[in-house]
Amino acid sequence: MTTNVTVVTQDDPFYMPLFFESFLPAVPDDVHVEGVTVLRSFDESLPDLARRMYGLYGPVNFVRRGVSYAYRELANRLGGDYSVEAVVRDHGIPVTHRDSVNTDAFVSHVQDEEIDVVLSASAPEIFDPEVLAAPSWGCLNVHTAKLPKYRGMLPTFWALYHGEDEVGVTVHTMAEEIDQGEIARQTTFPVASPSLDDVIRRGKRVGGRLAAEALGDVAAGAVTLTPMTGEESYFSFPSAEDRREFQRRGGRLL
Repeated sequence: MTTNVTVVTQDDPFYMPLFFESFLPAVPDDVHVEGVTVLRSFDESLPDLARRMYGLYGPVNFVRRGVSYAYRELANRLGGDYSVEAVVRDHGIPVTHRDSVNTDAFVSHVQDEEIDVVLSASAPEIFDPEVLAAPSWGCLNVHTAKLPKYRGMLPTFWALYHGEDEVGVTVHTMAEEIDQGEIARQTTFPVASPSLDDVIRRGKRVGGRLAAEALGDVAAGAVTLTPMTGEESYFSFPSAEDRREFQRRGGRLL
């Protein structure tokens, strides 16, 4: 029996394509990815997103990142593969752009297509209870931290900020509160570089493989859900002062 999955994510030319490059080839034969829904990055307008990135990167790195962003976006328009949409469509999976999944239309889609699992991969909005209840098995989220530690936004930044020598990746069931639920799969990987960019890239690749394994567990009826126990912490998106302190501690952004 095939397990039907739909994925909710956001697009960017740097990180999320790496997740899908790792995820899609690892999806087991008894898991069918019905489609991918792409939401607006951070659920923000482009000017608001630019201000957020300026605070995170600072002036010099913001310019470097901006040049790279412009190059990759131009390459995408010429048929490049620096996007989630390009990677997903190479696998023959349809992509839908939506303003939100917290709508009657998305809930109806999940129910009409008999979706077993909704997988959140960096989805930029909190799912309403109606969305959480729509799939027959439930919703899973991929979070780059060893939950319950480093709940919240940009957990890789906070792991490096606090000098961790390894970074966790967790696939967990979704509840109404952010980064709650139970653990379906969890792993760690060593921090081999002080660069936030390097760690995020590796985390996306590890997260893609782990998500595929968790969906395989669902399909096989072999999921073992465990409570989130141990040290808990929650962090919001880093401020400019957080970034400056991170750099003073020897961290690199790019």
